[in-house]
Amino acid sequence: MKLSELLIEPEVTLELAPLIDVLFLIVLFYAVSSSLISPEDLARLKGQLATAATETRTLLEHADSQAAVLVRLQADLSQSTQQAASQGDRIARLEAELQSGAAQVTRCEAEIAGQKEQIGRLQGDLATAAGSLGDREARLADQSQRLTQLQADLAAKEQALAAQAQRIVVMDQALDDVRAKLAQSQATADQQTRQATEAQATLTRLETESKALAGDLAQEQASHQADLAAAQAELQQLRIQVAGLGAENARFQGLKKAELDRVTGIEETQQRVTESLKSLIEDKSLGVQRVNDRLVLELSDRILFDSGSDQLRPEGLPVLANVARILAGRVHGMQIQVGGHTDNVPLGPGGRFGSNWALSAARAVNVVRFFEQTGGVEATRLAAVGYGEFQPIATNATPEGRARNRRIEIVLLAQ
Repeated sequence: MKLSELLIEPEVTLELAPLIDVLFLIVLFYAVSSSLISPEDLARLKGQLATAATETRTLLEHADSQAAVLVRLQADLSQSTQQAASQGDRIARLEAELQSGAAQVTRCEAEIAGQKEQIGRLQGDLATAAGSLGDREARLADQSQRLTQLQADLAAKEQALAAQAQRIVVMDQALDDVRAKLAQSQATADQQTRQATEAQATLTRLETESKALAGDLAQEQASHQADLAAAQAELQQLRIQVAGLGAENARFQGLKKAELDRVTGIEETQQRVTESLKSLIEDKSLGVQRVNDRLVLELSDRILFDSGSDQLRPEGLPVLANVARILAGRVHGMQIQVGGHTDNVPLGPGGRFGSNWALSAARAVNVVRFFEQTGGVEATRLAAVGYGEFQPIATNATPEGRARNRRIEIVLLAQ
């Protein structure tokens, strides 16, 4: 058995730590992002993860076989040490150094066992993470880049393993030379001692690197756990915001539907009123127009009232009766507001009313009373308003404009 196998094989075993690091990062990436990709990509990622796990198990089996080889090497080393006892104190010191290296190998075996346990915990974490995947669409691109970097790191580690294997071959050849010189003379023992010292230094360096890699793995794991917690908090906040937006959208849709129903009702009412009062509209006794969510019926005061009077003219009663019949029989669910309007010509002295305002209000009240008492319109739907001269629709500078301003407006409002 070659001394280089005893001194170098633990270095190969310790290189499993980066592979475990890569496996753990792949597991975290899968746990964070797999719910956002397609089923085909998810299946492919699971296959890649299974392949990585298989390769890890293969490496562990190789480590186990190397451990058995180390046991045999220890036995060979003990026998060689006994055979070299005759070579003097230097050979004895070499044996002590080799035994120290065997102790280092034993510690490496313990580390291998610890790494096996860590892999088992990682596999358990993988099973747990597979059941609690969350949506991480915003981080998917970053995680993909990190996976690419990890794959590049894995390739670099594989190259490092190949380089170490080459170094093992070189050290094997050097060990053969040392054994030949040891068989020839006592002088070669010094050279073997130096090589044993170098091997011990190599073992120490590898142990230090293993501890550093373990620390890096712990830091990376803590970082990923912090990122996962932050992402879960962000997801919860987004869900709350989505729920609020959903409620707001439902309220908006309800208001929009109510507004649409109101506008539709106004349009249908306008159509019914226009059809029913077509004759009055054609002879210009009545005007119909829709203003936003209101329907306005306009009657000239020359049809309904004498100048300065609030009493309904007999000639205007049939017109009001036709309007009342439509309001009572074909217009439902709408408030009816009757507004009186005048021009800006002051009333003469000695009359019943002190202002155009009072006259317009009295006229509106008499129309409302006619709708309720004669036309059969529900009183709860009726209201009377006097505007006087303060809402003109034409100029008061001409007789025609003043005639337009003297009017009764019947405003239909959706409830």
